[in-house]
Amino acid sequence: VTQGGTATNIVPEYAEGRFGLRAVTTAALDELAEQLRTAAEGVALATGTAVTVERASVRYEHFRDSSVLSERFAGHLDRAGITLTAPTPGVYLGSSDIGNVSGRVPAIHPFVAIMGADGSDHTPEFAEAAASERARRVLTAVVEALACTAVDILRDADLRGRAWADLHLTAD
Repeated sequence: VTQGGTATNIVPEYAEGRFGLRAVTTAALDELAEQLRTAAEGVALATGTAVTVERASVRYEHFRDSSVLSERFAGHLDRAGITLTAPTPGVYLGSSDIGNVSGRVPAIHPFVAIMGADGSDHTPEFAEAAASERARRVLTAVVEALACTAVDILRDADLRGRAWADLHLTAD
């Protein structure tokens, strides 16, 4: 809430809030935005006020993985002794700026571990792990695998065709 008055028992003349919404899919994000609009309209009705809901000019869509390119990347990473595993069920990247890109061109967003399974990103422990020898080894292998995947895309018309076909099959 960016403006909300100064007392809890008085409806202010003006109130404003900005909310960042995220969802697993773009359709779920649209549904969530509509629920927020409905809630705001309900509050306005209950308080005898008016509401204006504005959508941000930028919307982040859900990520669409190119299985064709992910498999190629995983093969290159495997040569470095790093085996990718399937994501944990129920864990999704959700809406993000890479989601907007991945809906228009084949894309990958690999996740690789630089700490144990009990670790979590956005923590001091993750920052420490990012400066570790393990992180250096993993990220060096990832950069090489990404570069090899990019070369494959540039050199292999069949791979490009399959990646584009897969994108069009998974578009919603």
